[in-house]
Amino acid sequence: MVTPTIVAPGGSFQKALTAARFWAEEVYMGVPFTSLRMRQNKILDFDELKKTVDAVHSYWARAFLTMNIFPRNTDIKIFESTVERISEIGADAIIFSDPWTFHILKKYLPNTHLHLSTQTSTLNYSAVKFWYDLGVKRVVLARELHINEIAEIKKQVPDMELEVFVHWAMCMSYSWRCLLWDYMNWRPGNKWECSHACRFKYKVYLEEDRRPWKLFQIEEWENNTNYILSSRDLCTIDRLAEILPYVDAMKIEGRSKSEFYVWAVVKAYKHVRDAILNWTPIDESIKNLVNVIPHREYWSWFLFNDLKDYPEGENLESFTTKTSPGPLFNRNYFWIIESDAIEKDWKKYFKYSPKEVVEPGMQLQYLSPKKSWTLTIKDIINEKGKQLEKWTCNTPDIYVCADIELEGGELLYTDK
Repeated sequence: MVTPTIVAPGGSFQKALTAARFWAEEVYMGVPFTSLRMRQNKILDFDELKKTVDAVHSYWARAFLTMNIFPRNTDIKIFESTVERISEIGADAIIFSDPWTFHILKKYLPNTHLHLSTQTSTLNYSAVKFWYDLGVKRVVLARELHINEIAEIKKQVPDMELEVFVHWAMCMSYSWRCLLWDYMNWRPGNKWECSHACRFKYKVYLEEDRRPWKLFQIEEWENNTNYILSSRDLCTIDRLAEILPYVDAMKIEGRSKSEFYVWAVVKAYKHVRDAILNWTPIDESIKNLVNVIPHREYWSWFLFNDLKDYPEGENLESFTTKTSPGPLFNRNYFWIIESDAIEKDWKKYFKYSPKEVVEPGMQLQYLSPKKSWTLTIKDIINEKGKQLEKWTCNTPDIYVCADIELEGGELLYTDK
């Protein structure tokens, strides 16, 4: 197995030097005017960039330049002139996002490796094969991927280098494509001005549609409600052995973090990686460095979301309903309860499309947007009001009454 490299953040000359000194094999740094995290980068001119690349090389590490903005019309000339200026700096690879920038990079840097940024949301092996055929050396995969999907991509396109994020911030937007800060004060997060607006405190209000003038504030309790947009942090150090067989590079996020952060995380991940590959004991004091640095609560999603953490359990199927942005998950689902209802004998029956045989007296799990609990089927009727002893997936236009009041739009399922 090829040893996956540690790809460390170099948000400044000193941070990049720290990463290389502690034996990160690869260090990425932002290029002025063309890097997504430009506001946090302290490498502000091309002389400093050249100095940083040379320093990284002096420790036998590779230097990657991030040029992964999605340029607007006004950025086109700036981007091309910037590529001309960095063509002699000696970078080992360029990280890009936009198809036009790929064209320009190939024009001025024909012999430099090009890496596709995670911003492009590459989620499947066909897309990876597409970029491989165009000459891309490495794909930084979307953060939403599960480890099993990554394994399948590697199987289908074995010659493409795959890079995954293994540590730090989880963006609440899909593949980091955030519009929040752009909307709030014209600072585009997908260019170079991300200010981590999702980390701020927010007051959240509930509004009932029949009383639009009445707002109910959700108060903060022990679970920090007013940090509702802020995710936990990614940390996969306990599960590196499951990642190593399928990736070529493991990326550590954090160009805006301190030198201490770079040191601690690079040292911890490199030590654990090497111990796993060399079958040597893991020094827990080194591994625990990831807990020494300030961080939010750690988790390892999406990489290791086996779906057993959903309330419906494992062995799940997925479906998309008319009202759900989906997917919702459950073991053995019976379908969604429609909003159509009829009344009979002072009871309300909701239209239902069954997937399996269901009979009166049967207990099912009831899942609504509010909570989940158990209900009992009381009566089953057809559209003409005739009472039925059971229904099957082949019986159309069935209506059900339960021992609790339904509303329509809920899901009934078994957990057997």
